[in-house]
Amino acid sequence: MTAIRRYTPELIRDYMAKGYWRGELTVDFWLDNARKCPDRLAVLDSHQRLTWGEAGPRIEKLSAGLIALGFRKDDVILVQAGNSVALMLFRLACERIGLVPVFLHYGFRRREIEHIIALTRPLGAAINAGNGKFDLIGLYHDLGRAHGWSDRILLLDGEERPSVADLIETGGVPAPGDLEGRRFGIGELTSIVTSSGTTGAPKCIEYSVWSRLHSGRVYIQRLEMTPDDRVAYFVPLYTGPSDLSYHTAPQIGSAQLLLESFSPEAACRLIKAEKPTGVTLVPTMLHRILGYGDFDPEDFASLRFATCGGGVLPYEIGRRVEERFGAKIIQAYGLMDCGAVTSHALSDSQEARLRAQGRPLDGTEVRVLDAKGKALPTGQVGEIVVRGPHSNGGYMGEAALTEAGWGEDGFFRTGDLGHIDGDGHIILEGRSKDIIIRGGQNISAKEIEDVLAHHPAIKEAVAVKMPDPELGERVCAFCVATPGATLTLDDVVRFMKSYDIAGFKIPERLELIAEMPLTPGGNKVDKKRLEEMVS
Repeated sequence: MTAIRRYTPELIRDYMAKGYWRGELTVDFWLDNARKCPDRLAVLDSHQRLTWGEAGPRIEKLSAGLIALGFRKDDVILVQAGNSVALMLFRLACERIGLVPVFLHYGFRRREIEHIIALTRPLGAAINAGNGKFDLIGLYHDLGRAHGWSDRILLLDGEERPSVADLIETGGVPAPGDLEGRRFGIGELTSIVTSSGTTGAPKCIEYSVWSRLHSGRVYIQRLEMTPDDRVAYFVPLYTGPSDLSYHTAPQIGSAQLLLESFSPEAACRLIKAEKPTGVTLVPTMLHRILGYGDFDPEDFASLRFATCGGGVLPYEIGRRVEERFGAKIIQAYGLMDCGAVTSHALSDSQEARLRAQGRPLDGTEVRVLDAKGKALPTGQVGEIVVRGPHSNGGYMGEAALTEAGWGEDGFFRTGDLGHIDGDGHIILEGRSKDIIIRGGQNISAKEIEDVLAHHPAIKEAVAVKMPDPELGERVCAFCVATPGATLTLDDVVRFMKSYDIAGFKIPERLELIAEMPLTPGGNKVDKKRLEEMVS
């Protein structure tokens, strides 16, 4: 087994005794629904739709196919793909046979993937065929040959084999002996999610279904969900609010509607055609939908709620969404590194739902600390720290980073500033981490600066956030040019691309400056002043 070290036997027993963690896996609910409500819709994308009764046998066949390929319990497999029914079934089959998927951001390239390989030691990969803009298949064949698993690269779409569709078509049902010893135990590692944070290189975060399923039960209660709900996923199903819904909807048999790639047009088209009762998305998406002129508010009449995470939603945007669509905004606060922290309930007032990020989930402890680590009273702003049964495990292969993040007391240091109001709501005030959040994606300023430091025409480079009405923030690079050299934004973009870095991290504005402003101490660049210059 692959135990998560932070989950001690005492902690697991405590969470089980209090009813926070239970024995079921997420895939168990799928197979149970296949027996109890086989004719109800389970999942769809733009290419196919499956009932619970149709999905169950496909999960079993895919599980048998993965076993036949030689995957053992606790083996690791990379996954880099957009939303699809195939991805949903693949993730469930991995859980069924004890295979640990590592979910990579779709924009990651060789630089980031090699780092993840070094940390997780995968034995295969499951990927999309790509969209013609980048040869993802070619990249993974190179990686597979270099690391010894070129014969275990599965396609989630396309014609090339082996593919998920091929395994489903040719696979049988796992024999009882095939599954013996493969079931994940409570507290074990069940998946890994990658995130680029303040360290620059992607971190590999230990996920476990037990914490996510508990979060899902809280959401079922707070959102008053029933089997008749239909939840649309506008963000990848393994991140943020969609990952939470992935563990929520099957527990009550709600349908899941997958949007493969977000655009305002595609989102509106799905809502009009499929009539979801709820959606999961980030603030940037709400911005874009509001700015999309070709939609009829009547098409949104089916929506009861819109779960919004991955950033703070401006009050005015939330108000306009509720006014035009009729759905209630449910803000949620959590971190990919830590897990779910807070949410609102449908019964909360509009003022509370739009001004704050919600109340702590059941079992979660939240404190607000000053710079010396002392707890602050209600209403005072400090760093938010959290612990409880919704928290993730830690950082794979990085014990020191895990210890620094959670500490001896088990409280995760979020790096976010905020306070708790008199009604128990968490209200965020800002971030203490030096990261830029572009459309819900974390970008390390340090990583950008480290790459630009290699450019021959750059003497000094600093990356800062600049405000953007649609994405929230974009990256601006301030550079001091080498004497006699010329530098343009196109030069910066080409140079960054040469490092095989993810496209969303590349600066979108360049400011040349004679020298960097310093803080009063004279030993640090005054980034706040630079940000003010581009605000």
